[in-house]
Amino acid sequence: MEAAAANMPGVSLVKLDDFNHLEVQMAGLARQGVRQVYVEGGDGTLQAVLTASLAPRSGFDDVPEFAILPGGSTNLAYKVFGLKLKTQNVARAYIERRAQQGDRLATAWHRALVVDNASLASPAIGFLLSTGSLARAMAYTQQQLHGEGHRGSLAIAGAMARLMARPSRHLGRDGQPVLCPSPLTVEAPQFRVEGSHALSLMTTLPSLNLRLRPFWGEGAAPIAVTHAGWPIKGLHAALLKVLVGQAGHRMVQHGLVSHRADAVRLDYKGWIMLDGEMLPAPPDGHLAVGVTPPIRFMR
Repeated sequence: MEAAAANMPGVSLVKLDDFNHLEVQMAGLARQGVRQVYVEGGDGTLQAVLTASLAPRSGFDDVPEFAILPGGSTNLAYKVFGLKLKTQNVARAYIERRAQQGDRLATAWHRALVVDNASLASPAIGFLLSTGSLARAMAYTQQQLHGEGHRGSLAIAGAMARLMARPSRHLGRDGQPVLCPSPLTVEAPQFRVEGSHALSLMTTLPSLNLRLRPFWGEGAAPIAVTHAGWPIKGLHAALLKVLVGQAGHRMVQHGLVSHRADAVRLDYKGWIMLDGEMLPAPPDGHLAVGVTPPIRFMR
């Protein structure tokens, strides 16, 4: 994308060398009247761009439309609604067509999660939130088994499988088992759960990496929530059901429940991960999860 756009008139190229400068960079694009933003990177890069673009002080009167191009080590959002431009010439032609007034090309509308707590300067915007042992396991596989930069979905799936095979052998950076209980209260208009939990995950996406759908809550509310109490009964059997697409209401026998929610409030001081990036734990334990208005993604 950089090579395709480098010499195009009217195209602004922003290099994300330091995410601390991103909000200023996006505000500059807003002042230029930019209406289309192409994001080349992984889920963490997309999260940073969306967070900066939707921040109250971003300067955008209307949220721009986004195109997601692969470029990082985790690409969940790209696999669901990314833009597939295989060559520089194809990318350049697409950008030119898209910029033409009245040109109607395919788009998709998706809501994202809005995650807010007292430790964040602005609400974080992303698509997959995990807590408890799931966040710990994802961090462990990234940092301990592979090292930073090796976070593709297949690599993480393989590492997670090895971790789950012998969970007691693996310790996190805090010296505790990667799979361990932590207290969590989740409140929503539709449900409430509390007590020691193994993990929870929330998303606005229809599926996860490897086309997994560990959600079976009913209704049209935008946030899918799955919660696993501690301990997970028959851990390996439960994981197998998720992997083969047999997750459903009978997962309650393993201690797993799934719901749909309009908004969620968490009382939790443990590990939190959004789109593969660790979020700071709120000092007061209060975390609010809502959804954005529909965001337009170019296809």
